[in-house]
Amino acid sequence: MHQLYTVISDVEKTHPGLGNALAMAAICVKARMCFLMIAPAGTGKSVVGRTIAGQYPDSISIDSVTRSGLRDFREEFTNFWGLVVIDDIAKVDSDYSRKHTITSFAELCYSHFIEKHTFSASVVIHGFFGSAIINVQPVVLGALVADSEWEAVTQDKTFRYYHLYRPRKPVSDLPKCNIDWGISLDSAHAPRHDYRLYDRIEKVAGIQWSDARVLEHVDVLLRAVAAMDRRQDCNIEDYRLLYRLMKPMTVERSAIAKYSFESGRYMDTNLLATLVEFASWPNVSIERISRDYKIAFSTTYRLLSELHDWFEPSEPMSKKLVPKRELIRVLREAGVER
Repeated sequence: MHQLYTVISDVEKTHPGLGNALAMAAICVKARMCFLMIAPAGTGKSVVGRTIAGQYPDSISIDSVTRSGLRDFREEFTNFWGLVVIDDIAKVDSDYSRKHTITSFAELCYSHFIEKHTFSASVVIHGFFGSAIINVQPVVLGALVADSEWEAVTQDKTFRYYHLYRPRKPVSDLPKCNIDWGISLDSAHAPRHDYRLYDRIEKVAGIQWSDARVLEHVDVLLRAVAAMDRRQDCNIEDYRLLYRLMKPMTVERSAIAKYSFESGRYMDTNLLATLVEFASWPNVSIERISRDYKIAFSTTYRLLSELHDWFEPSEPMSKKLVPKRELIRVLREAGVER
């Protein structure tokens, strides 16, 4: 059994619903990727970042950095093999800074360098072979999705994990688990593509990435899974584990839409918020949603009325909500069982 199953089990003992997210984040760190954990406030994003940062050999935490601001980190990020954790990108003071913090680390993790030359500043960083965990609230991702740099940089160069669970009984302590980072990623061999599970993984990955990046990212993720189990060769259990953990990526197919083939992309943050509620609670009501998002009952009712294709009221005044077949399908595809 892969050691990450033990990590997931240990996390679930105290933080139900967070085990898979932490395991997927650890794999992306091993794969030297930029991992965006997308979820509303209070769902455990900080727990994942702090837990992994506490166990990774070389990690730093920062609030934000624009491409120009990277000049202050030139020495630290040159020939860097560690982990950068940004606990909450929403704390960054402007849309500009938030966007460029994410795009900068997406580019660094993927290309391993940044060269930026302007009239006022010059930034050159080479040899960045580290990873990044950036916690993102859906409304922030929505602004990024609508930006021109989404398709140019962010879409193909980040792993976007949609965490759909609220803690029913929040705890203040971090989970007690032991992550074994295994052998070097570079010593792991390329995976086979003739397994049926590879095709399933490829289809899930294709929801977020272009075909060329699917091949590249899936291979390095499978190598990372094997390396974390101290093996050079991938086996069928690696494919099963990765397929299980990648399922929340499928949410993006429903949450992000476009007005046309090449422009007008937007994120339905209200639908994403509703998915979190139906994944987290056995019984969902307007009162429950109002409490979770700290908005008035009347406002909740108005917002939900725009999502009538996804659920229906089971009582007068829509006090109790029942998911329709399509919403159940989306949740099940993302690994959520109701």
